Amino acid sequence: MTFSIVARCARTGAYGAAITTSDLAVGSRCVGLLHGKGGVLSQHRTDPRLRDLGVRKLAEGADAETTLSAICHSTPDIEWRQVGVIDAQGRVAVHHGRQMYSIYAHAVVPDGLALGNILDNPDVPAAMAAAFAAHPEAPLADRLMDALEAGRDAGGEVGDRLLSAALRVTGPHEIDLCDLRVDIADGDAVHQLRRLHEAWGGRGEMLRRVALAPDGVPVNRQLFDASVARIRDQDLVERFPAERRRQAWSFTE
Repeated sequence: MTFSIVARCARTGAYGAAITTSDLAVGSRCVGLLHGKGGVLSQHRTDPRLRDLGVRKLAEGADAETTLSAICHSTPDIEWRQVGVIDAQGRVAVHHGRQMYSIYAHAVVPDGLALGNILDNPDVPAAMAAAFAAHPEAPLADRLMDALEAGRDAGGEVGDRLLSAALRVTGPHEIDLCDLRVDIADGDAVHQLRRLHEAWGGRGEMLRRVALAPDGVPVNRQLFDASVARIRDQDLVERFPAERRRQAWSFTE
């Protein structure tokens, strides 16, 4: 009861995925990504350990087929699972378990793999793949979001009630460019994820600077002044001497 896409940006080495389902909190259990190495989708009666095993294999330099083989041989329950892998060269491998009773399918485009189960029709992944491929110059997160919307608009999942969705894109230094999740929605989690993605905007790069070079990120002047006023009001100046040390910070105007 999930449709998803995993893909890479050959220019930057980023890997990303977008996923949605009629269950809750899908972003916590189905997607595994490793910057510069690859990505894994493990869905349908999900076992997150399969995702984690796949990421470990990709980290060792395994290709997609080798990674998928390791996943499939790691559990006697593999026929309940749907698994997709993309490796460091953009090669893909897919497993559709024989215990899946629904419509399921996948579609492949350069640097991308879309797949789904309990689908409304077999063309949903193809619509996702086409949307992903339509604008190869666009940022990876935008392409993934377009693909997820295309899957929904092509019929999506049986029942058409999407309760959760997620969008994740990796970055260097083990700091994701984005990791956005809608864990519970009123029926169109993809729409809510789009709103979150647009609100997020370029915050990923700003938060990267916060992590890697915090001295270069100015302090918000309004928050600083409000904090200093609260410290003064509560007679905590000796404990929190921010006002005396004002010159230690640079400020946004």
